[in-house]
Amino acid sequence: METVDKYFRAFKIKSIKVITHQELKRRYRILSKKYHPDRGGTAGQFRFIHDAYEYLVKLRDDFLKQQSKKFYNKKHLLFYGDGSIYDTKKARWVKFKGQVINTKA
Repeated sequence: METVDKYFRAFKIKSIKVITHQELKRRYRILSKKYHPDRGGTAGQFRFIHDAYEYLVKLRDDFLKQQSKKFYNKKHLLFYGDGSIYDTKKARWVKFKGQVINTKA
């Protein structure tokens, strides 16, 4: 747990909920340039920044997946890659292959 706190402090993050992937990537690039062994940092510092970035990205992705599952389960909708949406509660298609279907029926 102490290592995770160090990861958050290194990237100056208070919560994984409020940071975007682009902002996380930007901070990683700044820190990796600062601590790169060719620029005066040590290999240990550079490895720490790399490990922190990988962990925080995974944590952010897991958080987003969890949030999307809550939304989809709440709405009873199944989303398909071709743009189709199926409503499991009403047992009908809302959108099929990108075309909106009349839902008043």
